[in-house]
Amino acid sequence: MDSVALIAPDFSIILLGLLLRLKFEYSEDFWKQAERLVFYVLFPPLLFTSISGSSLSLGESAGFLAAGIGAMLIGVCASWCIHFLVKADPVTHASLFQCGFRFNTYIGFALALKLFGDQGFALLALLIAFWVPISNTIAVSALAGAVAKRDAGLGKQTNGSKPSLMIVTGKAVVQNPLIIATVLGLCCNLLSITVPETIHHFLKGLGNASLAMGLLCIGAGLRFAALRGSWGLILTGAVQRLMLLPLVAWGVTAAWGLPPAAAGVVIIFAALPTAQSCYVMTAAMHGNAPAVAAATSLQTLTAIVTLPIWISLAIL
Repeated sequence: MDSVALIAPDFSIILLGLLLRLKFEYSEDFWKQAERLVFYVLFPPLLFTSISGSSLSLGESAGFLAAGIGAMLIGVCASWCIHFLVKADPVTHASLFQCGFRFNTYIGFALALKLFGDQGFALLALLIAFWVPISNTIAVSALAGAVAKRDAGLGKQTNGSKPSLMIVTGKAVVQNPLIIATVLGLCCNLLSITVPETIHHFLKGLGNASLAMGLLCIGAGLRFAALRGSWGLILTGAVQRLMLLPLVAWGVTAAWGLPPAAAGVVIIFAALPTAQSCYVMTAAMHGNAPAVAAATSLQTLTAIVTLPIWISLAIL
């Protein structure tokens, strides 16, 4: 099957990252520093060079953005409804809620580039630039509220933690290097600003190293320790994220009448496993971080099976 062959190299790199962590003496600090290197130094140049050099119009992309954001908002509602189906404490529900609509950036860009070239890459970057602040605000608000209620029940002082968390989240979005690179690339593209060739090749060289390193870091971050304790909630969330949401996206793009590349990007975006950064945010906010780590790991490995299905549908 062509779609299986398409994702096999990327997921092989992810599994290699897991092998490197388990069998070789690479410390946790090494992987944390590698993630920072990819996030702050290597990946933003790839975004900038791809977007600045693509043929992209915000006017023509309006329908694409509406369909993509609309589909993901339906995913938010579906993820929230899981708490009616599976019982768990409110903090665990709020912690895992975000896993139903956040996404793995590196897998997404690797697939968009292979499937739809620079145009698909640029469209995905545009969708991400809009969806990141929306999704982060929803995720933080839900988790902050659940944690505040729990702490209040335990008699802990919150000291206005919820507003401060929202401010911190806002700053994180504005200072996100991926969003900054996307915005700068769009500005150069729409204003027809030509990047000097020497600078372009320098940035391109950095970007070329980003996807493989990012995929290795995904593999090194796989964790399954808490799967047994919340398996029902985690499994239900995986079905919602990897099967229901891309099905919704397929329906939305068909109803919207998007062109093939734009529709394919929305479907692939909706089919991605959740982001590993969910764990970092949950741990920082004192939610159920082990459950989120297990959910992220399960979704990443399950996507080896589910993504070929949606890739086949996306490229019809």
